[in-house]
Parts: sequence; structure tokens; C-alpha cells
Amino acid sequence: MVVNKKNESNVKRPQKYRMLISVFLILIITFVTFLPSLKNEFTNWDDTGLVVENTAIRELSWRNIRMMFTSSFISTYIPLTILSFSVEYHFFKLNPRAYHTSNLILHLVNCVLVFCLIYMLSGNSYVSLIAALFFGIHPLRVESVAWITERKDVLYSVFFLGSIISYLYYKKAQNVRNYYLSLFLFILSCMAKGVALTLPFVLFLFDYFFKRRFNKRLLIEKVPFLGVALIFAAIAIMIQRQTQILQQESFFGLQNIFIACYGLVFYLTKTLLPLHLSAMYPYPEGNGTLMPPIFLLSPIFIFVLSVLVIHSRKYTRKIIFGSSFFLISILPVLELITVAGDAIAADRYTYIPSIGLLFVVAISFQWFYLKAKRFNELVGSFLIIILVAIIIIFSILTRQRCKIWKNSFTLWNDVLDKYPNVPDAYNGRGLFYYDIKDYDKAISDFNQALIVDENYLKAYYNRGNVYDAIGEYDKAIDDFTRALKLNPRYAKAYNNRGLTYGRIGEHKQAIADFTKALKIDPYYAVAYNNRGLTYGRLGEHRRAVSDFTKALAIAPIYVKAYYNRAIAYYYLKEYDKAWSDVRRLDTFGHRVDPKFLDLLRKASQDNHLK
Repeated sequence: MVVNKKNESNVKRPQKYRMLISVFLILIITFVTFLPSLKNEFTNWDDTGLVVENTAIRELSWRNIRMMFTSSFISTYIPLTILSFSVEYHFFKLNPRAYHTSNLILHLVNCVLVFCLIYMLSGNSYVSLIAALFFGIHPLRVESVAWITERKDVLYSVFFLGSIISYLYYKKAQNVRNYYLSLFLFILSCMAKGVALTLPFVLFLFDYFFKRRFNKRLLIEKVPFLGVALIFAAIAIMIQRQTQILQQESFFGLQNIFIACYGLVFYLTKTLLPLHLSAMYPYPEGNGTLMPPIFLLSPIFIFVLSVLVIHSRKYTRKIIFGSSFFLISILPVLELITVAGDAIAADRYTYIPSIGLLFVVAISFQWFYLKAKRFNELVGSFLIIILVAIIIIFSILTRQRCKIWKNSFTLWNDVLDKYPNVPDAYNGRGLFYYDIKDYDKAISDFNQALIVDENYLKAYYNRGNVYDAIGEYDKAIDDFTRALKLNPRYAKAYNNRGLTYGRIGEHKQAIADFTKALKIDPYYAVAYNNRGLTYGRLGEHRRAVSDFTKALAIAPIYVKAYYNRAIAYYYLKEYDKAWSDVRRLDTFGHRVDPKFLDLLRKASQDNHLK
């Protein structure tokens, strides 16, 4: 018996070394491939709202954390993602390299988890190496890794994959702690990105793969997972209804089936041939009222492919497992329900679903390699050379794609080079020009966006901001008003129109607009600050103090609100309170206007003499 144990140990040792070497190769190659992303900046596509201008991440406090877990951000419930941004802001402020580094580290962790998961499925370190390496370096991964906003993808995936692995350990050893760990990781995954709610159905798929009998016990153990999924699905629907992303006219119909089939064909094609990638893919243009031919042909292709996949069940469960994993996990983004938006697909949607396809690719390569090697050693070697060549090509394509995400200008230019009729791209590039104060080019891009889509709300709003910046206030008010006609619940448009009214001296109208903005969004700290400033201009300093205080209750390190409240206290002759706010500003490293300090010092001294 002792001899047998030693022999078993000697057999396991080379396998362990192969696995360690495989993981090392995956990490090194993936890291080098994504290295250019660490030099990238923030983009104006959601990075601004989630990080750069997000006051919720500015203070890492229990009150702020509670707010993160009870609020939505950019129409999504992603508290764990927002918390991760807050931790980074606490240590690195707005250094984009820190955020990009975190994304890459999380992606590397996911690569290791994919390797472990595929090994649990195949028991083969070479299959696991191929699948995990392609997962790591595939050009479709760039959007999820190089875009700071898509922290959602890489973060939810850590918990999603961890939950599956914990479940498989539970299945193997019937250790209830692994079951509860799997459930806990699933909850965390949903808190990072709502699309994680597909996990319970993925777990059923793993039961099928490992030939577990479908019985009452198997169903009961999924009930908590299904309950969590239903809760987060309800939260997502509620938020999207409130923010009007899920429109009243949203529906499921025959057209949606054609669109979903097109989406499947699109993702399959881009996985195998990742060329002509873009941050946005508009709907293919049809002929009048007819759907584009590709939509009509896609269901036929999917039907034929489905027949072949089902037929493979006679020989192996692996192909139907990998294909079903892909289908289940990508189902929520296949446009089966019509929602607002002009993009039909997105690279980031393939992050987790691609694991199923890459598993099929890896086992298929192993099968062909073993067959070829038996036939002729040279043919087997040739297949290895092809595999290495594809890895090199994918790595180069990914490195180049990382550079597309360098900044807003490079990103939107790339979209417009490939799809010249995308209003979002003109709007994004217009915002870039606005930020660098090239107002003529900004207006030109916003105009172009409105030529493509005359009801494009964001272009009216952003062009209004440009007109306000160059002093054309009537045009600014007109654009903000047009935006509000398209969306009467557009709080930012009310706020910015209020600012413009204030610049032309119509303070009562400005206050009315700030008040409307706050009715729509009670956590809009900037609107409280702006209304407080307007009250101050009208001499209503007590009301001004009240609004600045409300702004600070929402955003505790909002320096402008502290400064403005200090001035309001000065006019109210409450000098001690004014000094308290000044001292607080000093702790934030904010330089207070010396002229105001002199006035406050003199007034305090005069008051003391009295």
C-alpha cells in the first residue's frame, strides 16, 4: 500500500507542475497583451458619471456605503462595483492608471478561475490552458478590461466563477459550507452586475454535464439561487422603469426572435474571427419596412447549428454543454425584449458566455490533435504551430485594440471610422471637444448627431452646455427645453437650464428649475448647491444655508458647498460657523480665496469687539 501511494504521488507531481506552468504562462501572456491599457485615460462614456464626477465615491464612510447599496447609478444597481471605485478613490483619487490596473488584476484572476473551472470539467491541463489563454487574450475581452466602467464585468465574473467552482466542490464532497459559499458569492456577483442572475440555470447545466439525476433534492438546492435571481431581476426592472430605459412599448415578438438569432450569429462570428470590432454596433439597415436579409437568414443558420449540436450528444456531452453555457449566459442581452438604444450587440457581453465556446474550441483542438498525431507526427506539429500563430495574432490584435481605448477621441473616432451614422459616437467626440474648449468642433459634432437622429436627446443637452459656455444663452435655454420635451424627467437638463436662467438674471425661474430637478432626483447634490447659490443672490441666505447643508448630507466632501455655505454664514453674521467650514476646507487641501478670509477675519474681530 505504501508503494502504491508513492507511485500515485509521483504521477500527480508532473501534473501539478504542468498546471503551475500553465497558469504562469496564462498570466504572463495575458498581462503583456493588456499592458497598453495601463496607459489609458478615463473616457467620457460612463467613466465620467461613475467615477470622475461621481460624488458618491468621494468619501469611504458607512453612510456613503449605505447609500451605494440603496441607490442606482446610470440606471443600474451595481453597489459592489461603485464600492470598488470608492476604495480606489480613497487611495488614488482620480489617477486612471490605478483603475485600469485593478481591471487588469481582476481579469487575470478570472483567467486563473477559468483554468480551474475547465480543468474540473475536462481533467486535462492542456485543454484548460488553451481555453483559459484564449479567454485571457481574445480581442473581445478588451472592452471589459480596458474600459474602466466595465469593472462590472471583471468584478462580477470573479464571484460568478467562484460560485460555480464552490458549487462543484459542494457537489463532489457534499460539504454544505461550499454550498453556502457558492450562494454568498452569487449574491456578490449580482451586486457587481445584474446579468449574473443567469447562474442558477448554469448550475443546472453543470448537473447535466456531471450526470446528476434530476430529482427533488437537485431542484430544492437551487431554490435559494432562483430566489436571489428573482429579487435582482425585480430590482433591475424597477430601476429601468423609473429611468425610462425599459420603455412602455417594450415587447417580445417575432421580430425579436430574428434579432436574437442575428445576435447569436454575430457573437459566434466575432469569437472565431475578431475583426472590425467596435465600441458600438448599430442595427443593420433594412430595405424600407423589410428586415435586413441577415436577420432573415440568421434563424436558419442557428437551426442548422442547433441540430448539429444536439446530434453531438450521441458521442459526448461536452459540445452541448459548452454551447448551452454560451446560450444561457448571453440570453439576457440578446434583445428578446425590446429596450431603448440603438446598439444591437457589444463586445463586453461575451465576457462570461465565451467560456462555453472556448471550452468547445479547446476540446475540439485536442481531439483533432490526437487524431492527427496518430496519423502523422508532422501533422500534429503543424496544428501546434497553427495554434501558436493564432495566439500571437490574437495577442497583437488585443494590444492594438487596447490603444483604441486610450481616450475619448481615439475611441469615438474608431467607431465613426467603421460606422459613420452612430449619433452616440458624434455625441461622445463632441463632449471631448467641449472638454478641451474647442467649441466650434463640439457644436459641429452635436449637429451631426442630430442630423442622424433629430430626436437624439443627449445632443440637445450637450449642445445647450456649449451654447451656455460661449454666452449664447437663448440658444442654450432652447436646447435644454428641447431635451426636456423629449424626456420630462431629465434632471440634469433642468439643473443646467436653471444655471443659464441664473446667468441672465432670471433667478426665480432658475430656482423653479433646480426644484424640479430635485423632485426627480432627491440625491442631486449639485442641484442643491446651485439652488443655494441662487437663494444667496436673492439675499435669502438662510435658505441658501439649508440647501448647502442638504448638498453636504449627500456628498460630505463637496468642497464647493462648504465654501458657499461659509459665505452664506458670513452674510448671516454667524462667523463661528463660517470659520468651521473654512477649517473643514483646509483639511481637504482646498485653497480659500484670501479676500474672503480677510473679510471674515475683519468681521469676526469687529463682532468680538462689540
